Amino acid sequence: MKKIMTVLAASAFVCSALSAQSIKLVNTFGGDSDKTGGSDLFIFENQKDDDGNYKDDYSNTTRVSDRLQLDVSDKKFDARLRTEIAATKLNGKESTIRFRGYGRFKPVDQFNLIAGNDFFTKVPVNAGYLVANDDYPKYARILQNGFGAISNWNLLDDGNLRLSFAGGLKGTDDSINDRDKRGLDFGFNAESKDLVTIGGSFQNVMGDELSASIFFGLKAIENLTLNAGYIYNCTDTDFISSSAKNALSLSAGYNFQDLGLFLCADVVSGIGNEYLDNGETEKYVKDDNDLTPFQTTLRVAYKLNDSVELGAKAELSMMIGDSDSTKTEIYPNVTYGLPNNFGTLSTGIRVSTDNDGIAKFAIPVSWKCTLADIKK
Repeated sequence: MKKIMTVLAASAFVCSALSAQSIKLVNTFGGDSDKTGGSDLFIFENQKDDDGNYKDDYSNTTRVSDRLQLDVSDKKFDARLRTEIAATKLNGKESTIRFRGYGRFKPVDQFNLIAGNDFFTKVPVNAGYLVANDDYPKYARILQNGFGAISNWNLLDDGNLRLSFAGGLKGTDDSINDRDKRGLDFGFNAESKDLVTIGGSFQNVMGDELSASIFFGLKAIENLTLNAGYIYNCTDTDFISSSAKNALSLSAGYNFQDLGLFLCADVVSGIGNEYLDNGETEKYVKDDNDLTPFQTTLRVAYKLNDSVELGAKAELSMMIGDSDSTKTEIYPNVTYGLPNNFGTLSTGIRVSTDNDGIAKFAIPVSWKCTLADIKK
């Protein structure tokens, strides 16, 4: 199936490129993921002695990475092709290279076909967006990989009331015949332009590991983002300390435009004490100590001037009821807009701690530059 998806995505990309009205080429050094901090340049990890205590002896890993991304779009097509290269040793022995991309065919506004991988940002549950993390968690993605269909409808002539549905199949070459791995997904978005947005995602609906979520977002207040949701089978541990059978999420952000200040926060918490024990079991267990997975993220950004933006991000992850499980990450950072359209340079220091002290710290460096931006 993966080979089929590659051919379909490549075909759609070629069609798009031949008639593209917009072509954009962006290169990012120091990051191979869509999130800031997905690839830190220097990482220093604290080593432990035989008793499990930190000994203030930090091992260093230097990770060099680069991502080249080409986006093309036309009235009937849009597509993306991305090459990601990463290496922890410059001799090439510990390096990776991978290709990502998708193609979307839009014969009419009401119906689209899409194929490829990593196209979840094109088909998410809008109200599932986590502002402080600047990301859509997996349980808020209607389509992610494979292929799917999208139907969009304006219920009012002025376009103020919109409804969209999407469904698709994801999997790999050896999972297409396994209903527990195949991944039949679908979801919807209903949106009133200046009032509210409601959406849901239902993943692996034919297997035994169904994940379902429903989200509500407020759009009535300018500069305010407020999203809330319920998730059944919350397994995306990027945003919660352990997989929870039932979870709630809340995300809020406000942009003080006149001050150049942006504040936001995310909270994802389990409901009750049913969770996966460190991912080592396949079935949820009830903990006699009433432990509950929990994670919160805070972020602030301040635009000092047209070239410099200061930021800070803090994350707290824990099992409520177990103080020894607490982990934190602090990330102060700065982004500088280089002159002469040479892009933006971001750096900072990321410090991670656990109950025993500083676990590691890292120095991320990211240079993002637009090499071409052509509109016909």
